[in-house]
Amino acid sequence: MLEVLQVETTNRCNARCIFCAHGRIEEHGTMSDRLYSKIIGDACRLDPHPRTFIPMLTGEPFLDPQIVDRIREARTAMPATEIHLYTNGSLLTREIIEQLAEVPDFHLNISANGASPETRRRLTGLDDYENVAQMIDYVDALHIPHTVSLVQHSSITEEEEESFNRTWGEVTSSSSSRTPYVFQHLNFAGLTCICDENNFSRCIHATSHMTVLWDGRVNLCCMDPLGRAFFGDLNHETVAGVWYSEGRQHYVTMHEAGRGTECEVCRDCNIFSI
Repeated sequence: MLEVLQVETTNRCNARCIFCAHGRIEEHGTMSDRLYSKIIGDACRLDPHPRTFIPMLTGEPFLDPQIVDRIREARTAMPATEIHLYTNGSLLTREIIEQLAEVPDFHLNISANGASPETRRRLTGLDDYENVAQMIDYVDALHIPHTVSLVQHSSITEEEEESFNRTWGEVTSSSSSRTPYVFQHLNFAGLTCICDENNFSRCIHATSHMTVLWDGRVNLCCMDPLGRAFFGDLNHETVAGVWYSEGRQHYVTMHEAGRGTECEVCRDCNIFSI
């Protein structure tokens, strides 16, 4: 069953996060309206629909000028599917937040990456902490379920992590919908740092998730932004067709058998597993 469908509407980004593999991407672009609508159409013909839809992968989603309309399109096509969006928050405005507040079952994660301008600047290269903090407060005020996240990079001190949890754990409105979250520092399957030891047996990203790059190629997962392993092209194939393709089923079989570390790309990954 396809539980999570993740579609990269753009791989452009305005941040330079020291923990991210975005700098390794050589070609940048934004998905065409035609391709996006085709993917949504394919997805809504699945039975059941995906449990979760994520319209982003490695880029900053609000650099896609159509992102709000695309979220609305997905909501109309898949009314029972949860929609999650991850953003660094730099391009959030009150108008955008008000539009997102009208989307049912929508969840936003804002990567604040710190509780101070200095920490955010060091991790992301963005000098906008105060504005992002104000926008996060507005998200909370409009009762949009959201998390505020920090990547547990090796440069983060214990004091900085404690300050992050303390600051972003405070409730600023009657919605009480804010949750601080510290993400594991993931290595994008060896692109950003070497995995010293990999003991996982199987990964849900290989068995129940599908990720699509901005140009329509279906790649391995969210840890494969370069598409080093890909299974098809949704410009010419359907979501269902690629989901059940021989190439993808090889990865599924290996992970379900507890042999995930034998798969190319997966063997260098430090992501959580089951």
